[in-house]
Amino acid sequence: MTYRNILVHIDETPASRTRASSAAHVAARFGANLTAMFLRSEHIPGFVAGDAFSAVTSAEAYVAERDKNIAIASERARATFEAEVKPHNIDATWIEVNGDDDQTVLAAVRRFDLTVFPHVATSSFGAHAISASHIGMGAGGPVLVLPEAGFPIPFGKRVLVAWKETREAARALRDAWPFLTAAEEVHFLAVARDAPSEFDDLMRRNLEAHGVATFRMHADRNEDIEVGNAIQRHSGKVGAEMVVLGLYGHSRVRELLLGGVSRHVLNSTPLPLLVSH
Repeated sequence: MTYRNILVHIDETPASRTRASSAAHVAARFGANLTAMFLRSEHIPGFVAGDAFSAVTSAEAYVAERDKNIAIASERARATFEAEVKPHNIDATWIEVNGDDDQTVLAAVRRFDLTVFPHVATSSFGAHAISASHIGMGAGGPVLVLPEAGFPIPFGKRVLVAWKETREAARALRDAWPFLTAAEEVHFLAVARDAPSEFDDLMRRNLEAHGVATFRMHADRNEDIEVGNAIQRHSGKVGAEMVVLGLYGHSRVRELLLGGVSRHVLNSTPLPLLVSH
C-alpha cells in the first residue's frame, strides 16, 4: 500500500508555506501526485442578500470586489505552493473548491489517498471554518493534521501509534502503513490498566509482513493520567516526530462528534498527527 494522490489545503496565510513544504516532502517520498486545494467563499452575506440585494448594481459590485480579492489571495497562495513543490520534481495540480459547503470539501477529500490539513481551515474572504476533526471523521481515509509550526521537515523517522483493541485504532494502523514502513522506529502505546507489554504473534507477523523495521510496545497502566496526556508524554519520551491516532466518536442525529481523547489529542499535540475514523 502507498499513497498515489495527496491533497493539501493551501491558503494565503504564512502557515501555508510550512504545510505546502510538508506535503511536497511526503509526496516526493511516496512518489505521489500532489493537489493543492484552495477554499474560496461563494456565500453572499445577509446584509447584501437582504435590503441591498434588491439593488442589483450593489450586489454585483459586492460580488465583483470579493471575487477580485479572492483571485489575488489565490494567486499568492498558488505562488507559495508552486515554490515549495518545485524542488521536488513531482506532479502538482491546483484546484479551487467552495469552502462554504462542508460536503463539497469532504467530497474532494474522499477522492484522495491522503489529505494534509491544518487544525482549522477558513474559506478565503468567508467566515465559514472547517475543522480537521470534521474532515477526519468524514473523510473515510487518513488525514495528516499539521500544527502551525515547530516541527521538523521532513518528519516520520520515529512514529508513535496510539493503540487499542478497537476498529478505529486498526483502521488508523492500516491507513498509516506507508509512514510506518518508511520509519526507522515505530512505537506503540497502549494506555489502560490491563495494557499489554508485548505484541501478540499475529500483530508481530503483520508488522513484519509490511516491512516495519523496528517496533516496540509501550504499556502505560497509570490510572491517574489521562490518555491524551499519556500520548503526549510518551511521544516526547521516545522522540516521536509524528503520532498516529484512530478518531473515536459517536453519532448524534446527523453529526459525528469526537470523543474526549480524540478532541484532546487533536487540540494539543504539537506534532504532525495522522488520524482516521
